[in-house]
Amino acid sequence: MKRFLLLVSFAAIASGAVAETLSVATVNTWSGLTYQGVFSVGEYEDRATRAFRFGLLADALLALEPDVVALQEANPLPRYAEELARRLPGYDSVAAVRQAGVRVGPVGLPANLREGDILLADRARGLTRTAVKQLAGPGAGDVAALQLGSGTQMLAATIEAAGRTVHLFTTRWTPSPQADRSRLVGLVDEYASGNLGGDELAKLVGEAVRGSERRRQEARESVAFINETAGRDPAILMGSLFALPDSEEIRILREAGFVDVWAAVGPSSGYTFDAASNANILQYDLASHPDERARYDYVFIRGDGIVARSARVILVTPTYGVHPSAHYGIYAEIRIDP
Repeated sequence: MKRFLLLVSFAAIASGAVAETLSVATVNTWSGLTYQGVFSVGEYEDRATRAFRFGLLADALLALEPDVVALQEANPLPRYAEELARRLPGYDSVAAVRQAGVRVGPVGLPANLREGDILLADRARGLTRTAVKQLAGPGAGDVAALQLGSGTQMLAATIEAAGRTVHLFTTRWTPSPQADRSRLVGLVDEYASGNLGGDELAKLVGEAVRGSERRRQEARESVAFINETAGRDPAILMGSLFALPDSEEIRILREAGFVDVWAAVGPSSGYTFDAASNANILQYDLASHPDERARYDYVFIRGDGIVARSARVILVTPTYGVHPSAHYGIYAEIRIDP
């Protein structure tokens, strides 16, 4: 074993490869859509406000200069990705449509729905799209879609760091009220006190349980896809998972060897969805309950020679009373060994 390690060390020295620190940022951009409607889906905000939020996000990413960016709920694609590439000229990007209704090319219904995921990387990293994996529900291709329900996917790409191939993954799992014990007990207490009717209680509990079951399916499919795609190579999973850190969904990832970067090196609770402080949540009543505060957005790492170094929450400061998204983002530094 020692001889093998010495050989590996000499090979790394001979190739000139050295350890590198990658900075990554993941943000659920918040599409601003209700996802309800046939000819067009409802929109919470006007076009000017949506454009202002986009500018805030682009400016924040330009200031942070991360090596890698993962975005979820970008709408509409590919225009969103193309405009972002113009605002961030030093980056390459790949994108995949997640939700598009019924569509062929640019024509379809709902007319304003072509939402999905984007990966960006510093141009020197050689970003290459590798695959798109459907996790649950019907899929939407970049050219055509036939979706009569919601679907979830995972976008995969590779970059080069420390002389190695690093696999990147981003996804947005199914959102729902949480099915954790405290939340369900709270609903029952509201019913017992007369603040919640029986039909509403049954509806909320059903949504919570079904959402958790679907996220568990998405977690298992995510693990299988990453196993198949990355093997033991360094892998970085970034996304808006809508699952609590101690949930069954996240436990599936941990048991598969994934390290939650925030849990490893984050300085505090790391809330990325905060109904107490986010202007968009407050203005458009987006929380499932008034005191909803949770860490729904994650950076996970797995593989040989990949280590978490630091993490912080980003996009927390509003501009003229507007946040870039309904979610805060995560910025992390990750060491890649040769």
